[in-house]
Parts: sequence; C-alpha cells; structure tokens
Amino acid sequence: APNSFYNTVDSAIHSTPCPFDELFAQERSGALGAHYLTGLLWGLENLAWEEEHLVNVCVTLAALDCYDTANSNSTNRPLNSLITILLPWLPQTLASVEKRNVAVQTIIKKYPEVAWKLLIQLLPNQHLTSFGSHKPKWRKIIPDDWKPSVTYQNYWEQIDYYAELAIQEADKNIDRLSTLILRLANLPKSALNKLLEALDSKNILELPEEQRRPIFERLINFTQKHRRYPDAEWTLPDKLLTRIEKITQKLAPKSPFLLYQRLFTDNDFDLYEEHNNWEIQRQKVAEKRETAIAEIFQQDGIEGVIQFAKSVSNSYLVGLALSAISDSVVDSTLLPTYLEIDTYKLLINGFIWQSYQRKGYQWCDDLDKSTWTIQQLAQFLAYLPFNQETWNRVSQWLGFDEKEYWKIAVANIFADDNNDELPFAVDKLIQYDRPYTAINCLFKMLIIKQPVNAEQCVQALLAACSSNEPNYVDSYRILELIKFLQDNNTVSQDDLFRVEWAYLSLLDPQLHNASPKLLENKLSNEPEFFCEVIRLIYRSKNENQPLKESTKESKTIAMNAWRLLNNWTTIPGTQSDGTFNEEYFKQWLEKVKELCTQSGYLEIALECIG
Repeated sequence: APNSFYNTVDSAIHSTPCPFDELFAQERSGALGAHYLTGLLWGLENLAWEEEHLVNVCVTLAALDCYDTANSNSTNRPLNSLITILLPWLPQTLASVEKRNVAVQTIIKKYPEVAWKLLIQLLPNQHLTSFGSHKPKWRKIIPDDWKPSVTYQNYWEQIDYYAELAIQEADKNIDRLSTLILRLANLPKSALNKLLEALDSKNILELPEEQRRPIFERLINFTQKHRRYPDAEWTLPDKLLTRIEKITQKLAPKSPFLLYQRLFTDNDFDLYEEHNNWEIQRQKVAEKRETAIAEIFQQDGIEGVIQFAKSVSNSYLVGLALSAISDSVVDSTLLPTYLEIDTYKLLINGFIWQSYQRKGYQWCDDLDKSTWTIQQLAQFLAYLPFNQETWNRVSQWLGFDEKEYWKIAVANIFADDNNDELPFAVDKLIQYDRPYTAINCLFKMLIIKQPVNAEQCVQALLAACSSNEPNYVDSYRILELIKFLQDNNTVSQDDLFRVEWAYLSLLDPQLHNASPKLLENKLSNEPEFFCEVIRLIYRSKNENQPLKESTKESKTIAMNAWRLLNNWTTIPGTQSDGTFNEEYFKQWLEKVKELCTQSGYLEIALECIG
C-alpha cells in the first residue's frame, strides 16, 4: 500500500511535535552506533523506483534532511538516499529524465538549502561512489532486463540541467559561487561559460572587495594548479585558463590587506608555480610574503602589519616576513609589548625566530631589555633555538628565575643542532617538571646513537607518571627508552622494577611488541613475588583475614598486577637457552603452595599457574 505508507510518513513530518526530532536525537555514531531510520529510508527508496511516486519521495527525503541534525558519519541519511536515487550516471529510479527534473525543481521551491546540497553532489565528482539503493522485493516494479547504466546523451543531458540549476541557485551567493569554482573543470561547456559570465558580471565585480575576495582566491588557486601541470590530461586549455585569469584580475582586491591574505596559509603548495624544484618554489613564496608585508608596512606602518596578522590563517608566516624589514620601530613596537599577548604569540614567535636567523645572537643582545619583566625575558628566550647559547643567556638574564624559561621552553629537538648539549637540558627539564619534554630529548639522543644516561632516563620516566605537564609524547618513544633500560647492565634492578611497573599498561607484547622482562623474570624465579602479585589481585579465603577498603590507588595496583599475570608467558624453570628444568619448577611450585596455603590463596594460585 504505497500511498498509505507515504501518507503516514508525510503526516508524521508535519505533525507537532514531530517524531523525527526524537528519532534523530536518539542516534549514536561510531562502530556501535544506532540508527532508527534505515527501514524508513529503504521504504522510500523502494517507492522511488516507480515514476508516479518519485516526486513525493524526493520531497519527503528533503524534508527529513531538514530534521537531520545528528552529524552522523552513517551512510543511512535522507540526503544520501536522495542523491543515490537521482545520480545522473546511476539513477535508482525508472522515472524519465523529465520526471527527475521535476523532482529537483520541486525540492528547490520547497527546500532550497537541501536542493543546493543535492545539486552539488549531482555534478561530476571523481570521489563519489554508489552501491545503488534498496530495491523492492514483493512489488514487481523493476523489469528483469533492467541494466544499471545510462546512455552518454542521457547522462550529459542531466548534467547540463543540474549545472544550470546550480548556477541559477548560486546567484550572488559568494559561498555557493566559491563552491562551484572547485567543480569548474568538471562542468559541461555551456554551464562553465554561464558560471564565468556570472563571475564576470556587474553583480559580482561591484561587490565590496572583502566579499569577493573568496572568489578571487579560489580562482587564482584553480588557475595556478592547472598552470603547474601543463601536460596533465585534466588541465584546461590555455585559452580558457587565460579567460579565467582575466576575470581573476578584475576580482583582485586593490587593498594589499585583502590581496595578500592568501599568501599566509598553511598550504604552501597551492602557491607554487611549478610542480618541481621545491626549494626554489619555497624561496619564491617566501620572497612574495616579504614583498607583501613590506607593502603593507609602507602603507599602514607596523600597526597595519599587526592587524593584518590577525586576519590571516597563519600569523607565524607574517612574523617570518616581517623580520626582513630593517626598521628599529618594528623591534621597539613588538618587543616586549606583544610577548605576553596570546593573540600575537605566533606572530612574535615567527618574528623572533627569523630575526635571529638573519642577525644571530648579536641582535638579541643589542635589544634594550632594561624594562622587560622576567616573564617577558623568559618568553623571548623560549622563541630562540633550544641550545647552549640560549641557555647561557637564560642563566645570565634570569639568574635564580631561570625556571620561568624552563617551564615554557619549546624543545624542537629535530630542528635544533644541540646533540651534545641535550644532557644538560634533560636535567633542567626534569628539575622543573617537564619530564615529557625530557623524554623527547632522550629519545633523540637514543636514535642518533648518542650516549644516553640511564639514570636520567629512569628519572624522566618515573617523573612523567606524576607530572602536571601535558602528555604529548607517543608511546613508541617511551617504549624505546624502556627497552634501552632493559638492555642496559648499569641500571639497578630496583629502578627497572619501578619503571616496568609504572608502564605495565604499555608493555603488552601483543599490542606493542614489548614486555616487562624483569617483572616476568621475577614471577618465574621468585615464588614469593608471584604470591605477592596474587595477593594484590584476589581476596583471601582465610576467614580471619580482614577485608581492606578499596581505594583508587589499590584498584590501580590490582589492575597492574592483573595485567602482569595475564600477559605472563615464561614458565618457571625455563632456562636462558629455552630448555625446561623440571626440578626447578617443582621447587618453585612447592614454595608457592606452601606460602599460599598459609595465606588462603592456594586455589586461585593453582588456577593461575594452570
């Protein structure tokens, strides 16, 4: 009963309160997510195969998309069903092209925002795939000889129509026009011409510079990409690129403040003119940035550059370029005033770093720092290379307040040439509660085969367990340091015991190819230790033994002990050469039985041994 089904859904959509609000709200994403509309979507997809129901189904799916605020990554979404049904290259309906066009037109009238999302997905897209929609099982709608294909003429007829609708819907909307520019190369010729005409029209050219800037940036990135690969199959003809470049020039802002913002993004590759000679291209981009900042500085002074830095996506690059300007007003304006303002940290970081690269430590020493606070001095020093030359100045400038530097120092260990000086830094970092940064330094020393102090390594690893420093060290680096300690004969057994116990959750042979070698060896060779581990996890059967109150600390200890026992694979009596000593095993077992019989743990101990 298709009509009854459709009418029920339509009635639910227009009821107050709408049940679909609640259904979407109850969805959960992820591997164990729950989606309650799958059956409904399949039902609508079934109906869409029949021409008489297509328009109603499409409008219903568009209405459901308006309620879909779940932001789920599930493919079972109303909009996805709508796209799948109308895909020009694999339509999931027997309706004619004319009927499909009517469906899209109706959505545009009733739900224009949904229609825009739909149209963009119906345009040629190299990344879109489809497995088709749900097909009816009981109603004999789809002929046996139906084939999932369309003719070339039929396909381009639809593409032309959808592209023209998309351009029509974009109108003066800058965001929509910018989106269409990303599809420029895939648009049919007639639609491409209409889009270029729209971009070259008075409606767009007379917009304020700030409003048309996104279109300018998209166009220039588009043409540069095609110029970068002149021999690629997808590259547009030179004549067409030239036409687009002329439009781009018309749209270009006259204000340097707006014109140069695109140069200061994280994606340098979009700015390259060639697809090889990367170092030369990088240098050209750096020169363009310096020229841009020089022009802004000449027009609006240092205050103009500071405001410009706030408007770009990566103000660190502004700081790098600003360092090329030899004018004392730059130093005196930026330093020390902006050192402690979070908004400008990237700008100041780039400026100090590149100024040092150009002028060396002499520039740092010549600055008038007589009025600077301890915090300002520390922040300035933190932006310099992480090496002994900087640390000498830390001692000279900060004296007993050197901790202010070590609390914020950025150890860019692989960028700075400080290999022989790292042991000094490790001591300071551990002293001032920066153990994770110390671990990074020790890891660098390890991989470049520089001697690592085992005692420092132990101190850093153990300090990290109770540190307030944010943990940004990946487990691989920690594990490599633990393996270094396990293979080092100078490390005391007590130190290695504490390290392995502290990082037992990481020492999982199945997950990380690492194991607590010392702890496992103690289990296999010291029956007393095995019995102690059993006591940490389980409850005694002795009635006269009082129950201990469970605390967070005791739970953590018990979990650690359980991990150790659960992953333990070395049978007591196993020799270093892999052979088994039966007599040693019997002695170990008898001692365990003796101890656990007294303490009330015999049954669980034997289970674990088994």
